[in-house]
Amino acid sequence: MKFHEAVQRMLVERGLPVVVEYELFRILRELHFAGEYDGRKLRLTRNPPTRDRYRNVVGKLLSDRYLRPDPDFYPSEDWGRYDRGYNYARVFRVSDVPDGSAEDITAILDPFCYISHLSAMQRYSLTNRIPEALNLSTPKNWSVARDEKIRADYGDNVNSNEYIAPLSQLTWPETIRRRKVVLHKTVRAPAIKNIRGSIARIAAVGETFVQTLDRPELCGGMEHIIEVWDNHATTYLDEIIAAVDHAKESIIKVRAGYLLDERLGIHDHRVLAWVAFAQRGGSRKLDASAPYVPKFSEKWMISLNAG
Repeated sequence: MKFHEAVQRMLVERGLPVVVEYELFRILRELHFAGEYDGRKLRLTRNPPTRDRYRNVVGKLLSDRYLRPDPDFYPSEDWGRYDRGYNYARVFRVSDVPDGSAEDITAILDPFCYISHLSAMQRYSLTNRIPEALNLSTPKNWSVARDEKIRADYGDNVNSNEYIAPLSQLTWPETIRRRKVVLHKTVRAPAIKNIRGSIARIAAVGETFVQTLDRPELCGGMEHIIEVWDNHATTYLDEIIAAVDHAKESIIKVRAGYLLDERLGIHDHRVLAWVAFAQRGGSRKLDASAPYVPKFSEKWMISLNAG
């Protein structure tokens, strides 16, 4: 069997509508060391795949139309100046796999991103607001996550002089699959879960509540957030407490403590433990973006400048 045909079949079996340079090379490398596909031997060179070998295979897949540069990243009118795509394209559309949603495509493009903020709130039916854009988050220290993934993917099976295709943080267009997307960078390391029946990932529901207190401007504003907590916090109490405990920022514990304890009357010992993070004499506010007001919680030592 020809090598590029085996690569194409593996891409179809993989079932993902797009493939990035890093994953495409991993498929090529896996086939090379297997030496066969579906019980049929492959026509191979003796040495591990090189950058030139990778580009030759990609060029063949492009010329046979098994792959094409993804149109959201490389408009068709520009393909000619991309030297058949493989000199510059890092995102390829797999022709024989049905296309995916913006949520699915972005999850493939960035292996660390997840649905967050108002978009996550909508997914969990915490809000009836429709986000103007798909809100996603990814680690601010993306290169650290990248290096950890490469080590996990390759382990000690790579020689120092062996070529490995780069895992790159891509620059996204404003819209992907006709959906406006916004990618936020965060230092947080939240619990993330896979969405059933989808490739996409989403912040766990408890973390979504934490995000409302961390970045309220991305979640509909503090007045809306208080309404969401009033209506839904008791339903997800255990998840919220676990996520707030995990949060490093003391102000999140104080804001969550006030909302659960004083506003909702939930006198749980796990919530009351956060009183230790209150600070007397400070200028902490329930809504960081609003002016300070002299109405405050004595217990939680926070200005009640919202709600």
